[in-house]
Amino acid sequence: MSLALAESRSIAQRREAAVAATLAKVRRIERERGVNRDALEAIKRELMGLTADRSLFPPEHFPLNPDGGNVAYRLSEDADHRFALYVSTGKTGRETPPHDHTTWAVIVGIKGKEHNRFYRRADDRSQPGKGRVVEVDRATVEHGTGVTLMPEDIHSIHLEGEPPTLMVHMYGLALDHLHRRVAYNAEDGTYRHFPPNSDIRKPVA
Repeated sequence: MSLALAESRSIAQRREAAVAATLAKVRRIERERGVNRDALEAIKRELMGLTADRSLFPPEHFPLNPDGGNVAYRLSEDADHRFALYVSTGKTGRETPPHDHTTWAVIVGIKGKEHNRFYRRADDRSQPGKGRVVEVDRATVEHGTGVTLMPEDIHSIHLEGEPPTLMVHMYGLALDHLHRRVAYNAEDGTYRHFPPNSDIRKPVA
């Protein structure tokens, strides 16, 4: 075995152990405190502790698609698809429309910057397909920082920094099991449901 391969495997093993220890704490927080903003802040602190050592997350373990596209790499997921943890790698300039998650979410930074814009619904929800959102806040996620989202919260993300950017995303339910998420068009005041993300991968190492 080459020295580089042995080192890569050692990093992956240390990361796996750190993830397992962190997830045990996260499960306990939700079990004891439920799903609320204070509980999500506590979960965020645990995830920032996990990502404090950036050597556990070398970019070569989480490559972009060959075409430069974004990828979600699964680090952990319970048998019932709860407590799903990913490293999300993205290219500079990537943006998403405003969207919800229908489950709680916590995002913390490893490399690069993820600018989050937060929105609220500003219509009376009486017309199917119509949904006006207005921006109410902004926050930037980078190493040592994070944001939390309740199931009904709406945000968009905008990536900046030398590619690939690396972020840890954690969800109360796995991405490929979120069937009723909503994306909003902030310009024309419409919305659409979009399918779950089925392109979930394992880290290269």
